Amino acid sequence: MLISTVVFLFFLFLTYALFMLASRKSDARHERLQQRVADALKDSQSPEEFIEISREDSIGGSPTINRLLAPLNFIRKLDQMIRQADLQITVSRLLGFSLVAGFLAALAAYTVFNALFAGGAFFIASALPILQVSWKRKKRLRKFNAQLPDTLDLLSRSLAVGHAFSESLHQVAIEMPDPIAAEFRITFEEQKLGLSTKLALDRLTERVPLLDLRLCVTAMHIQRETGGNLAEILEKVAQTIRDRFKLMEDFRTLTTSSRGSAWILCGLPVVIIFLLTALNPEYMAVLIHDQRGHYVIAVATLMQITGMLAIRKILNIKV
Repeated sequence: MLISTVVFLFFLFLTYALFMLASRKSDARHERLQQRVADALKDSQSPEEFIEISREDSIGGSPTINRLLAPLNFIRKLDQMIRQADLQITVSRLLGFSLVAGFLAALAAYTVFNALFAGGAFFIASALPILQVSWKRKKRLRKFNAQLPDTLDLLSRSLAVGHAFSESLHQVAIEMPDPIAAEFRITFEEQKLGLSTKLALDRLTERVPLLDLRLCVTAMHIQRETGGNLAEILEKVAQTIRDRFKLMEDFRTLTTSSRGSAWILCGLPVVIIFLLTALNPEYMAVLIHDQRGHYVIAVATLMQITGMLAIRKILNIKV
């Protein structure tokens, strides 16, 4: 049993390592995609036509498969999540790694336990690559949001000294760190390729779905239609975002003890199971080898996940 467990963990980590290796950025491929976008914009009357080119190219596989998968809602959401995580892996490759990880985990679980555990192992292992992409996406969006107030201050100062809006975007792309510099660089390049300012900013909010950024872009659109001092507006928006960050930090400080208790409650059953298995294997053998024990483990796991989601929902205070 120990050997089977080691083999299972080895294949699981091997799949994860191969996925991380494949998700490294490919600069040459990204440059080819940008060139296709530029050519499409030059030859097209509608600048939005290049959206389908980049979308199909990021799915991967043959052109026929791309055309079949592109309209699917799940594929579009997965592709958007990969883009927002700033990973150059394709959707087809991500799904391929998920299936391989699930198959290896199910095979190992079936060898050690039975078909019931094999199904659960397939579901959990196949979700790991997608969860990794989701975690990278959330991390990148949080970093972008933290850089947004300083970016708005830079835009405000650049506009105040007389620079054009496009030049102000270029200043952000040069002086600010990633990821916000990378996104504003794309917006600046899209403007150079022929997109209107409104469309380029709207596409920025699509790539970075943050409420604060949407508020800023809406303020820019209103100012362009009604007039006013955009530099002053951006300065006030930056201060509003900073005040909201401060309020969120206060809430996080007040709920620190509750979050710590939640982590202990969630992790304690798992720790106890491992300790009992190591100290008294015969005591836990009933759960592992008896069919009724398998149902008990399945119900306990479901209740544990439900409790974790409920605690997370309670502690997730939105400001």
